[in-house]
Amino acid sequence: MFRQAGFTFVEIVLVLVILILIASLGIPAMRGTLAQQQLQHSANQIRGEWLEARVRAMDDGQILVMRAELGGSRLIISRVLDAHFTAGLSSRQTTGRFDAYHQLDPFERGGFTGDFHDFILRDPDSAIATGSAVIIQLPRTITIADVITVVEERAAFYLGLTAPGETMGRMDGSEEFFALDAITTGDIRLGETPGVDGMWSSPIFFYPDGSTTTAAMLLKNDMRRCIEIRLRGLTGTSTATPITLTSGHIGELDPERF
Repeated sequence: MFRQAGFTFVEIVLVLVILILIASLGIPAMRGTLAQQQLQHSANQIRGEWLEARVRAMDDGQILVMRAELGGSRLIISRVLDAHFTAGLSSRQTTGRFDAYHQLDPFERGGFTGDFHDFILRDPDSAIATGSAVIIQLPRTITIADVITVVEERAAFYLGLTAPGETMGRMDGSEEFFALDAITTGDIRLGETPGVDGMWSSPIFFYPDGSTTTAAMLLKNDMRRCIEIRLRGLTGTSTATPITLTSGHIGELDPERF
């Protein structure tokens, strides 16, 4: 009589235990790999959006602006309402004229809302609410940790701080002077805007001549890895650094800021 071939219950349980142990060792490694791929993909996505915004600005002859939701995972792109450039006035001067005459010249009507902060650039939350901004949604596991920009004279103008030819070195102790002084001393986070759910980054401009704001953005994931992407203003080209641990990141950007 031959013994019937097969597995005992104990053998089956033992095999299942071994498989579970192997899976438990492999899943974290796989999750880490997928998380890094997602981080790299998000960086590439933003670089692609930068390129598309630059090309669109040149094709349409208009100025576009991008802001990032600091501590969140959204970015928005909207058009700059370029009324000041035509009128040759700073937003502060035009607001004064509105208060004095309660009306604006035709060239000044483009984006005026009666609010100093909304004259040149739409408020990010308002732009989203009115559908005047394109929303770019990154994966929820990706956080925009920090953004820095180089605010030059054109950007200062579109932030409503100066008019063409206006002297930036006034020393009258006013709020405007301190804002202009921040430009000359290199305030890399000038222009950040409080929002409903947090803070919006300094704006990144895309100009019709193909140039952009010089900027850097730091993304991080929920596994404490980060990647820095950089935009060169003169050429509008972008690069990305290798993925690193947030604790080992070196540079102006702070991975733990948000």
